[in-house]
Amino acid sequence: MPSTYTGSTGQNASGEGAISLGTQAWNIADGFTKIKILRLLIQLDIDEEIAMFGRKDENDAIPPEMINERRVEFFEKMIFHLRQLIGNCKFSIEKGADEKIVQGFMERLEEVEKVANGIADVKIDDVRKERNVEINHEHFMTCFNILRKIKDELNFPLNRASLIFRQSDEMDLDKIMKDIVEGG
Repeated sequence: MPSTYTGSTGQNASGEGAISLGTQAWNIADGFTKIKILRLLIQLDIDEEIAMFGRKDENDAIPPEMINERRVEFFEKMIFHLRQLIGNCKFSIEKGADEKIVQGFMERLEEVEKVANGIADVKIDDVRKERNVEINHEHFMTCFNILRKIKDELNFPLNRASLIFRQSDEMDLDKIMKDIVEGG
C-alpha cells in the first residue's frame, strides 16, 4: 500500500508505511554557519589579499593597469563583507562586553567609509580614453589596516558565541572545505 502524508502521527488509517513530517525540528544551524559566516570569513581573506596586491596569486593574469582598480574594488568589498558578516552574527553575540566590541567594529567601519573616497584618485586621459587609478598609499594603508584589524579581532567574539569552533564538536577542516566547495 502506498505511503500517505499523515502529519506528525506517523501512521495512516491502516498504520502502515506512513511518512511523518513534523516530528523533528528542522535545524539549519550548520548550513547557516557555513553559508552566512564561514563563507564570508573565507571571502574576507580573499578580499584582503586582492585589496593588498591586486590579484589573488601570481598566476592571476591581471593586466598591470587594472591592479590599482582591483585593489580599490576589493577594499570596498572588504567593507561590505565585514558589514554583512557582522549583520549575520549580531543576533548570536551575547549582551555585554562582546556586544560593545562588535558595536565598536561597526563604528570603526563607518569611520573608514567616511574617508574611503581618499584612498585613490581616478584620472581620465581624454586623449587615450583611459582610466588611471592612482592609490594614495599612505591613506590606503591606514584604512586597510583598520579593516584588517577588525577582520582579525572579530574572530574572538564570533568564537565566544560558538560560531567558529563549537566546544564539543571535533573539527574536520578538510570536510568543511569540501562541503563549501560542493555548496553544502
